[in-house]
Amino acid sequence: MQTPAERHLIRQISEFLCRGEASGGARLILNIGAGRSTTIERSLADRGCSFICDRIDVEECAAEFPNAGSAWQCPVEKMTPLDSGRYAAAFANYVLEHVSDLKAAASEIARVLEPGGLFVTSVPNLTAPEFLIARNAPAGLQRVMTQGKGFETSYGWQTVGDLTRVFEAAGFAVEDTAYWAFTEGYLRRYPVLNLLSRLYDRAITKSGFRHMMGNVCITLRKP
Repeated sequence: MQTPAERHLIRQISEFLCRGEASGGARLILNIGAGRSTTIERSLADRGCSFICDRIDVEECAAEFPNAGSAWQCPVEKMTPLDSGRYAAAFANYVLEHVSDLKAAASEIARVLEPGGLFVTSVPNLTAPEFLIARNAPAGLQRVMTQGKGFETSYGWQTVGDLTRVFEAAGFAVEDTAYWAFTEGYLRRYPVLNLLSRLYDRAITKSGFRHMMGNVCITLRKP
């Protein structure tokens, strides 16, 4: 199940690629923390975008899909196999919360992007109640929140503002920050709780309290 932030990430990258089609040729983009999933790449291809997508991850991340490029096993904090100024855009879907050195990661992402390049990332908003609870919860509840698929987290920021300031210090400009309440995404498999979470999400969305919305997508531009 895609989160609202992931869908927004796909839209942002898709619109960026479509705006660049006048220059001709496939744009080169980078999936940071790609894992084995090709959902985003296939969604971009379904939208008619012309691109080649390279991939990096700390684990083996090679995958087959029509727009596949190269794949490297390396951390985002030290992407030494990648040339500087190589990519028109990069994206990271729920990856930065697992990065131990956020400043180094921001600097490396800026390095590999070409001037005017776009970086789009989906992240958790750690001030949202579900993450305040999960970070201090016993292991059993954490498995519920991650559906048993969680990875070790570092949480190199406390607020979304903290995160964007790290990237601004690396030279990025923030173009867009979008928020959603999405507790239903964690609880949809549990009867009664899924209904209550849906009602909760609607109430938080209507209230406009962004600090309580746990689903965030940030779009940044390299000058």
